[in-house]
Order: sequence, then structure tokens, then C-alpha cells
Amino acid sequence: MTALAGVLVGACVRDSAPPGAEHSWERQEDLAPAPAVIPPGSTIVTFSFADSVSNQARAGEVFNKYGLRATFYMSSGRFGRSGYLTLDQVRALAAAGHEIGSHTANHTDLDAVSLEVARREVCDDRATLMSLGFPVTSFAYPFSSDSPTARQLVVECNYNNARAVGGIRNPDGCSSCPVAESLPPADPFLIRTPTSVKSDWTLAELQSLVLQVEAAGGGWMLISMHGICPGSATCDDTYDIPEARLDAFLAWLAPRTSRGTFVMTTHEVMGGPVKPPVWSDGGTFPFDAGVSDAGVPDSGTPDAGADAGVPDAGTDAGTDAGTPVVVIPLSNPSLETDSDGNNVPDCWTRQNLGSTVGGWLRTTEAHTGSWAQRPRISGYTSGDRRLVVTQDTGTCAPAATPGRSYWVSAWYKTDSRAAFVASYRTATGSWVTWTAGPDLPTSPTTYVRGEWVTPPLPVGATHLSVGLALRGVGFAFMDDFTLEQLAPTPFAPERVDLAPPEESTGLRVHEAPPGEDTPADRED
Repeated sequence: MTALAGVLVGACVRDSAPPGAEHSWERQEDLAPAPAVIPPGSTIVTFSFADSVSNQARAGEVFNKYGLRATFYMSSGRFGRSGYLTLDQVRALAAAGHEIGSHTANHTDLDAVSLEVARREVCDDRATLMSLGFPVTSFAYPFSSDSPTARQLVVECNYNNARAVGGIRNPDGCSSCPVAESLPPADPFLIRTPTSVKSDWTLAELQSLVLQVEAAGGGWMLISMHGICPGSATCDDTYDIPEARLDAFLAWLAPRTSRGTFVMTTHEVMGGPVKPPVWSDGGTFPFDAGVSDAGVPDSGTPDAGADAGVPDAGTDAGTDAGTPVVVIPLSNPSLETDSDGNNVPDCWTRQNLGSTVGGWLRTTEAHTGSWAQRPRISGYTSGDRRLVVTQDTGTCAPAATPGRSYWVSAWYKTDSRAAFVASYRTATGSWVTWTAGPDLPTSPTTYVRGEWVTPPLPVGATHLSVGLALRGVGFAFMDDFTLEQLAPTPFAPERVDLAPPEESTGLRVHEAPPGEDTPADRED
């Protein structure tokens, strides 16, 4: 690679950066281009983490140990969910100087959804993160879905740059690829990287990523990572690496500033002003990084989590919560449409909570139309199997109003315990496993209509997901859902101090494999 000749890049660079860079993210003007000269022949290394998995909090601490900073591409819809970072953990990363970027709201494959959904995922994740105080300029494509359409969305949603995965020589191959990304990149919305780091990559292989750039005369090496695991052995997850190996890599890398090798975040390399956030519907709001609260948790703001004391509807499901006043249209309420042929109805999701053994079936034994859904449990320890409205940013999950109760109905038949369930989305983009109704009467052979009224929706809720759950050994057929918003109650909505869902339920949500009932209903 040709040696770099005094390349100018946007700065606010940390201690490992070249001389002349700024050292603060406290004011918005520090996030605008403040050019720093990268000396000719320099090697720039950027570490990027994606997917918002919980072990990234520990990864951040390892970087802090060496005074190094990374870029964490976040999916705001995952905050507070089991296995993912909490909002406080993300704030701690930002307070330590790490960059917070976007990875769509729900880690969505942008090439596999409609343009409307893709726009929501790209624009609304940035807007949500910025509403929380994070100055977001960088984006990473989930599944490296970097089509021209996806790239254009990133531009329209006011990002400064976007990272793909692939196109740079690495231990897994791509021997004919360049050894580094150019500075500046040929396309700032298609920044090239090696393939994602794998759990079986050795320390020498990690070091080779840096050495190949140094040997070529300099350039940019953006290393794509996901998470870490404790100890020094190979991790269970293919895309995690042992903490001890990451520690050894950083210990080797940190002193290489004397060789002209510097660690910088994506924003520090690419620079550019923090543009106004843009919602998918075109709305915007002013953002002032000078009053950012990204590093300071706001204990007065409800966090994503469980109902933390909201009464269960099981005690009052039969009371009169008001006259139905608004019919809420559900997408695909009769479960007929399955456009991708995966046996799961469009705008609905199968979830397996806790520990159960069983299966799912798309069945012709329907109440109306041609299709219904049928979960089955043959072995039960805890939790349930539920069919719920897909928990997205609004394409499937309807908008909801805090303080209002909702009337849910569906046609079912079951020989076991079954009940309605409800979750809601918070303003931060997290989905909260909220509450459930009482067990419905059994009806093994004939479809009957079940009904339930939710408690008033808590303050801070923006969208609602309802569904039906099988809670014990047996089966449940489900079809023809309806949802109505009831008249307001005379009581104000309860403001709840929310805890992460897993802390209150003790259960982990597993999305059922879409094709598990093909070609036949199988155990999982």
C-alpha cells in the first residue's frame, strides 16, 4: 500500500492518537471536523463491536485498562433484554470515551425487509440513541446487508459513515484483497474490514491484521468483533474471543504508538459534524451534545424492564375497564398470510420462554380461513410457548397510549393451561415482557372465544404486543385475534420504576426457529 502523505482526518482523538488531536467529547463542536494530521506511514486500528451483547460491558473494561477506545454499534431495541446490554451499561461505555454507533433498532437484515421497515430500523435507531444523549455518526450494516438501497437509507438518516464486513485480507482468506482500507475510504458508506473475528483465531493471527498494514506502509485496519468470554479457552460462541486473548492483543498493541500505530474510533477517523436526528416519518428534534446525559444515568426516567408492581390482570380481568371505543387494526389477525413460507404468519412471532420441550405447527385446523397456529408442549419445567404480535418499531406492533387498558380476544381450543400475554415498547426502543391474564377455560375439541382486559399501560410505553401462550403440557390452537382500546379510566397511569425483564421473570425469551414444523412437527 502507498504510504500515507499527511492525511487529514476528523479528530477528538484519545491518548493513543497522533499528536495534535483533541481529547473531549463533551461539546458538540468537538465532534465536528477538527483535523489532525496522521503522519505518513501511520497504521490506524479501529475496534468495532456489534449486536449489543451483554459481555461487551466487560470488553469495554479491558480496553479501558490500556487507555484505548472502541466503537460499539448498538441496537436500541435490545437494551435491557436477556443477554444484551442495559441502558446503564451503554452509558458507562460512552462515559469511558467509547463511541456509540448504530446497528439498526432490532439487528434487522435490511435487504430482507420492506423499504418502510428498513427506514424505520436505520433512522429510528439513530434518533432513539440520540434522544438518550449519544452523538451518533457511525453505522454498521447487520449481516453486511449493504445494498445500494441500504446505503442510501444510511445517507438519508444523517449518518456520516457506515461499516460493512469483508473486503480486507484476513486469517480466514481473501488473499487477493487489499491488506487495509484506504484513508480516506473510497466510499465512506461502505468501509471495508476483514471478516469478523472468530473464537479460534490465535493471538498471532490477531496481530497479523496489524502487522500486514504496517508492512505495507500504513492504512486503516477496522477490526470487526462481537463479544468476549471469560478465561483463555475457545468460547462457545463462534464470534466471541477469550478475554485473556483480547487482553494480550491490546497489551501488545498499545505500546506500538512508537512505531506509528494508533488506535482510534470510527468517528475519530472519519470526523464530520453530528447531524440532526431524523425519524423515519421525517420528524426531527434538536440535539445538543453539550448537554448530553449519555454518561449519567437518569434515575427518574423509567428504564426498560418488567412491570415491577403493575397489578396482574388475573385478579380483575372480569371488571369493567370502560366501553370499547377504538378498534386497533392488527396486521394479519387471522394468521393467513405467510409471505416467506416459513410457517410463521407475517407480523407474528413464535416465542419459547423458559424451559419447555415441544414444537410448533401451522395447521389447517383453523377457526376461520385456512390456517391457524398450534404450539405443543410435551415436557415442561418453566415458562411458556407463545404467539405474539411481532415486536418491532411499528410496522406490526400498534402504537399504544399510556393509561389506557386494552381488550384482547382470540379464538382457541386447548387441553391445557393457556392465557393472554402482553408486552410493550419503551421510548428507548426496548421491549418489556409486561403482564399476563388468568388461565382460560379448557376446550379440547371446539373453538371458543377468549377475552382479556389488560391493566392500564404504564407511562413511557409507546407500542403494544399481545398474544396467546400455552403454559403447560398439552396443545393450544390459536386463530382470529382482535384488539380494542378502552375508554380512559378515572385513574392516572402508574409510573413504574422498571427493572430488566429477566430480573423479574427469571425467564429467557427464545424465538422459535421458523421452520421447526417443516416437514413435520418436530421436538426442539
